[in-house]
Amino acid sequence: MDGASKADVLIVEDHGLVRAGMRSLLEKAAPQYRIHEESTYEGAIARLAGMTFELVFLDIDLGTPNSGLDILQFIREREMPCRAIMLSGDDDRATVLSCISQGASGYITKAVGDGSVFQKAIETVLGDGVYLPASMIKRSAKAEADGPYGCSTEALGLSPRLCEVLYYLCQGLPNKAIANRMGISEGTVRKSYVSDLLRFFGVARRTELMIEVSRRRLKVSSPREGRT
Repeated sequence: MDGASKADVLIVEDHGLVRAGMRSLLEKAAPQYRIHEESTYEGAIARLAGMTFELVFLDIDLGTPNSGLDILQFIREREMPCRAIMLSGDDDRATVLSCISQGASGYITKAVGDGSVFQKAIETVLGDGVYLPASMIKRSAKAEADGPYGCSTEALGLSPRLCEVLYYLCQGLPNKAIANRMGISEGTVRKSYVSDLLRFFGVARRTELMIEVSRRRLKVSSPREGRT
């Protein structure tokens, strides 16, 4: 694949050595991408405003008042099509859940060792799933009994509309944006579809739902053109 046909990826990380290491890992794990780098919130915002990225890797702590979560908010408020994967040296459960609840499609701890984690994360989020640290998705006996593992959402028996809502949830879209895309009210998204999904997966919150999607490695189908 030549450089002109490559999709664009942005790394936002304030430490130069860490950024260079990540770039090297990504170049080996995903040579199909053209990689761009920024070290500051301001630089990232300017770059995002001027280009279209397929993936954005965001360090949570940029050493300034504005964090990677502020960049994530910028992306989600404008409903940009890129998938955001957060980066941190911490895999604290509360931190991971906070990132997912704010619209991240994945979370990678910096001490990953090699490029295989980046490759798996990219494959997962571009497959419309959610990538989480292994510590978050250890499979329990209950998870084994919850149904098929690694299957499509249709195989679970979800209706096309529920699959569509789950797809948008995995993209980090808020209820209002989902409602706009589906041509229904925000209340219908929240009270009907999201509630049905939470009940179906036996969870109480959207963040727990994303963990289940990741744990089961579900293949969330994208909405079909012209679906009603």
